[in-house]
Amino acid sequence: MNRFFNKVAQHLDKLDAESVRGQYKGLVQEFTLLETVFRALGEGVIVASAEGLLVYANPAAERLAHFEFSSAKNAPLVDVLPGWNVADLLSPPSDVQWSRAAMREITQTYPERRILEVQAMPNGEATILIVRDVTLAHAREADALESSRIEAIQQLASGVAHEIGNPLNALSLNLDLLARDLRKEPDPDRRARLLTDVETAKREVKRIDAINRGFLNALRPVKPVLKPGNLADPLKATLEELKPRFADRAIRVALDLPSALPSVIFDEGQLQQVFFNLIKNALEAMKDGGALAIAIDVTDAEVAISFRDTGSGIPAADLGRLFEPYHTTKGELGNGLGLMMCRRIVRAHGGEIDVESKEGEGTRFTVRLPRLEKRVRRLT
Repeated sequence: MNRFFNKVAQHLDKLDAESVRGQYKGLVQEFTLLETVFRALGEGVIVASAEGLLVYANPAAERLAHFEFSSAKNAPLVDVLPGWNVADLLSPPSDVQWSRAAMREITQTYPERRILEVQAMPNGEATILIVRDVTLAHAREADALESSRIEAIQQLASGVAHEIGNPLNALSLNLDLLARDLRKEPDPDRRARLLTDVETAKREVKRIDAINRGFLNALRPVKPVLKPGNLADPLKATLEELKPRFADRAIRVALDLPSALPSVIFDEGQLQQVFFNLIKNALEAMKDGGALAIAIDVTDAEVAISFRDTGSGIPAADLGRLFEPYHTTKGELGNGLGLMMCRRIVRAHGGEIDVESKEGEGTRFTVRLPRLEKRVRRLT
């Protein structure tokens, strides 16, 4: 456009009315094309004046920053974009050029959690802000990092299981040989006592072997066998299995189920494992009794099962690392793998698991799974 105005200014005394109209028509067409391009962009474009006032914003910027340009035009950008550190964005170092523009990441929590990348580019008397939603990119990076961690743990677990399995087999074999020799012991009392000790040792070897195999199987990626069903069924089965523990710990359980539940496709055994781990964690957080509230909520897109306890809560510093392997808040009693496996199972079902907690007030885990109708619509 500057070229256009310079050209018109240089030849203004030579242009007749028809030429001016033609030049003006070309300018309108160029402006219309640029406006169409900016409106179609997926990235947000915001232009602020030297005084920090909103000059322009495209529809993507309105959507990402939650404001209406028509009502916010010429308003202070600080008011339009609260919490964005606008002063820093609008006042980059004087030597910052287009190729060295200032860049920030902003985390939004309302109406949903999103991470925005904001690039500030000085351009004469104005500053241009380019806004991108990088939430999905961050999630993919986190998934890739978690996958690499899980792969490393699987390799380690496989090696450890092999190293433990071999001596366990040797112990079991030698205990069988020892039992055979002890049956020749002439003293019946001594023979019975020693054979009892051998059987006890054999049971403990089998128990260690079962733990070893269970640990290895838990880390191996197992594809879920998905079948349509009612999520209340595996939940009730898990509660029935844990019923004696509720009584032992003086835990009150409140179950809130809708009158009708939509179908969800899931692997019953794997979801029972998830529910068992979450409920067991809640019980361990309520050492002196308490209440566990379990509720199922339904939306148009998903079925959500929440587990809320009145336990000690989780420190804020630990919340962000709960699903990391080998990170545990249970001290020597935990191995830091339970929640990692829960999230892996839930994600394999196309869902997500999240947590809310406040130290001293309890914790709520929520498992969200897509409704069957939604999954079918996505496939068709």
